[in-house]
Amino acid sequence: MTTLTVLERVTRNAGLGLRFWDIATGSQSVDGLQVEIFRKANPNARTVANVNRSGIYVGHALPGLRGFEFLDEDPDALWLTATKPYRIEVSDPEGRFLPMAFDADLPARGVFIRRAPWFSPPEAVVLPLTAGSPPQMMLEHVPLFSAPSRPVPEPLAVVYAQLRESGSARNLPWCLLGVSTDGITRGLGLSDDQGRVAVMFPYPEPQRVGLASPPQLRNDFGWDVELAAYGAAASPPQAPVPFADLAEVLAALSTPRAVVESIASPAPPTRLAYRRPLVARTAGTAGADASYLFVS
Repeated sequence: MTTLTVLERVTRNAGLGLRFWDIATGSQSVDGLQVEIFRKANPNARTVANVNRSGIYVGHALPGLRGFEFLDEDPDALWLTATKPYRIEVSDPEGRFLPMAFDADLPARGVFIRRAPWFSPPEAVVLPLTAGSPPQMMLEHVPLFSAPSRPVPEPLAVVYAQLRESGSARNLPWCLLGVSTDGITRGLGLSDDQGRVAVMFPYPEPQRVGLASPPQLRNDFGWDVELAAYGAAASPPQAPVPFADLAEVLAALSTPRAVVESIASPAPPTRLAYRRPLVARTAGTAGADASYLFVS
């Protein structure tokens, strides 16, 4: 019987590991993404991260980190002392998610931790099955927001809108829209560079029917929804920014803005029906403004 002797063991250090989170479905396993990493000083030299069997996107052969990747000694001392500023751009060739970008000091030990400013976020941003403050996704998961053109995964609800700032006639790009029922935030969406947003989330539990004999017939599955927006005021018209900045998106959660549900008083309720997409608009508007949801 042949005995194998290990003469040399080669260890390759990865400069970056990313785990993503699909906010709509709650899934932590997302494949098919295009993740590009580059030095902020040289955006033309890019490296594409590959996804491993654990669903983590790993960055190897990063510009400026080759010596670190093949370091023979213990790299612990270099995790914090020899970092360099990088930019990560995330896009989806399949068009399911909005493009996202953020800064990172690399190399980063373990799964990349995204530091977020302290705030009280809507309940919908808390990763399912986890607890704690700040939310888990703010620590180890990069959130992915659904694109307006994404086919709605079954059996999720969806609320569509095109956000426009009241008084300025400017669309609101990269603005967050929250959908709530009974005071509970059910979903959170992000508008694209034209202000279009799709908020996808699981349907709430239907209201229970009171006990009666014979049982009451139930054919009304609907919910009154409340809308809330988060984001800074629109800037003067300029060239569209192709990527949402993750730091600005997270910081926007501390800047709530009122949604103008109607210009009439009292405002009619916004109602979501089962298995029917809801297109949210500001009631009472006419002409070209009739298709927009205005934010004050």
